[in-house]
Amino acid sequence: MKRISITLLSLLFVGLSAFLTSCFKDLDVVPLGNSVTAATVYDDVDSYKKVLAKLYAGLALSGQEGPAGQPDISGIDEGFSTYLRQYWKAQELTTDEAVIAWNDGNIHDFHQQDWDANNEFITAMYNRIFYQIALVNEFIRETTDEKMTARGASDAIKAEVATYRAEARFLRALSYYHALDMFRNVPFVTEEDAVGSFFPTQTNTNDLFAYVESELKAVESLLVDARANEYARADKAAAWMVLAKLYLNAEVYLGEGRYTEAAEYCQKVIDAGFSLDANYADVFKADNHNSTEMIFPIAFDGTRSKTWGGMTFLVHAAVGGSMSPSEFGIDGGWGGVRTTKAIVDKFPSTAGGSVLVAPSEGNTASYAKLYVPGSYQGWDPANESTTVTSPNNDSTYEGYFWFAAGDKFKFAPEANWDNAYGDDGGALSLSGADIPVAEAGLYHVVADIKNLTYTLEKTEWGIIGSATPGAWDNDTDMAYDTTDNSVSIVIDLAAGEIKFRANDDWALNYGDTGADAILEAGGDNIVVPAGTYRIKLFLDKPDYTYSIELVSFDKRAMFHTDGQNLEIEDIAQFTEGYAVAKYFNVTSTGLVGSDVTFVDTDFPLFRLADAYLMYAEAVVRGGGGSMASAVNYVNTVRERAYGGSGGNITQSELTLDFLIDERARELLWECHRRTDLIRFGKFSESSYVWPWKGGTPGGVSTDKKYNVFPIPASDIGANPNLQQNTGY
Repeated sequence: MKRISITLLSLLFVGLSAFLTSCFKDLDVVPLGNSVTAATVYDDVDSYKKVLAKLYAGLALSGQEGPAGQPDISGIDEGFSTYLRQYWKAQELTTDEAVIAWNDGNIHDFHQQDWDANNEFITAMYNRIFYQIALVNEFIRETTDEKMTARGASDAIKAEVATYRAEARFLRALSYYHALDMFRNVPFVTEEDAVGSFFPTQTNTNDLFAYVESELKAVESLLVDARANEYARADKAAAWMVLAKLYLNAEVYLGEGRYTEAAEYCQKVIDAGFSLDANYADVFKADNHNSTEMIFPIAFDGTRSKTWGGMTFLVHAAVGGSMSPSEFGIDGGWGGVRTTKAIVDKFPSTAGGSVLVAPSEGNTASYAKLYVPGSYQGWDPANESTTVTSPNNDSTYEGYFWFAAGDKFKFAPEANWDNAYGDDGGALSLSGADIPVAEAGLYHVVADIKNLTYTLEKTEWGIIGSATPGAWDNDTDMAYDTTDNSVSIVIDLAAGEIKFRANDDWALNYGDTGADAILEAGGDNIVVPAGTYRIKLFLDKPDYTYSIELVSFDKRAMFHTDGQNLEIEDIAQFTEGYAVAKYFNVTSTGLVGSDVTFVDTDFPLFRLADAYLMYAEAVVRGGGGSMASAVNYVNTVRERAYGGSGGNITQSELTLDFLIDERARELLWECHRRTDLIRFGKFSESSYVWPWKGGTPGGVSTDKKYNVFPIPASDIGANPNLQQNTGY
């Protein structure tokens, strides 16, 4: 299924436990399944690539067999134990982006933000990080020039393995970056530490930051050029992405901004030749190995890399309720993870549809009416559709009619010709003449039967407001649509407010005071998000109403709402909270993956759209670069989402508040949210709350200590060199 020419994935289950034995003498983690020795593994030079495959597999799989058997780490169910599954939970369940229905262990500690050092999921994440680091350390020890020469490796093999070593060092730096981001002050070991039983010393945030930075810069020149390596293997662009993230978060880690370097390394990625896929949804399907924007994925294959974690978890766990598993290319949903209202509300359309405001039926039946028979409708006084009404029942009636030039009409109190008011010198009279219309148009007709007066005013409508191109200074004209008797327009709007106004004047204008789609004369401004809209004004019957439909709407709002409640009263119920229909085990052409249980879809750990948004953020935060480029990169991302320029923003709209929400829209469920919220000061000790944050339905602010996870109690107890993170 995957487009991989090497044995990277087909040899993931090779028995490499020999060298794992010694590496775990470095750390307090128990290795499982020892059967061969390091000398045996490395005696065959072909094994170097197989061991490299195991290093990459450490991000995806759980052990030496698939989908279970001979697990890499102990102390937790093997299906729960994979690197990506734990990383996803730590980065997403702790935020507004996800809740989980299950009650496994202390999993609810995550979205309640009340975990401690005994949480088994935090421990599993910690152990995974250091298992991965131990694997790399051993690989680097066993691939020195001296050892390879002693084994009879040729110069060509040694040159190739030098690239493998650079990739291994990248993977170790990636894991140490995760350790820095999640745990800060952790035990620290490299290949320079002697193999044997010892207590690793604890590094600190500053030193670990410096180490990750120096390692990535050291391997930058040793890695294959961007987009030149085999699929799912690291290249220069992967290293640039980690450096960019390191610098973007430096103010959190070090207390000082490194935004200039963040912008610099984002630009390196942007200039490397990646491009956004034409269809956003295709980036998350079973053939996303063909994606042009994928910088560094975690690769999965339903036939050759079976696991209960990783993407198998992420696809199955997101399906439940009324969702059809077959549409997702799987044999059943697990009914686990959904999102919160806080995320749904960041999209202009809550259901991924297009209607923001639907027209109201109003209260037509309850209003007193005056019939308006005329040549325009066949002189039929019984026609209920051609009336003016008196909402206040005060003898004053009004309405709107489209008249052709030369049309005539009268007013009839009843649906017959017993009495009819016509024009008598500008006043109304039962003996008056037919009222003529000089030119075609949409007319506002007002009749005061008590005072026997009437007005006939031709109207030309437009919209005005801060969201429109003319702001509050100039109307944007609308046009009459004979198909549904509406006044309509298709228009690009910025986020802001609008009103309807006749004849470029405030004498006749409508707003929506109750936000109920019923218009009132002089009513409140109507708030709209940015987008390309088809707006219709309906004046053909009371109450006057309107509709706002997104012609071009944010297609990233991939929510399944059928049978789902937006509000989450009971986390244990999958139908509480909108489901996220983002990851599929179906290809972009509609083919089901190679296996309906274990999925083919790769996880997009780093992709181009993230680099665009990080660059924009670095510029806004004062990192230099080009503001014009920043706006352009953001709009490039949004043009794909909206299918055009309808979602484009201006430079004044490119703010930090906009960017944190845009990152949620673009990168939902891609393991960025926890880090992002912390960087923006919205994760803890913040007025920004979401459902079940802090363990309450409405959400509450939480202690700042939760910005960092605790060192697991098991490691604190086993290693006297370690001190617990503050607050735990």
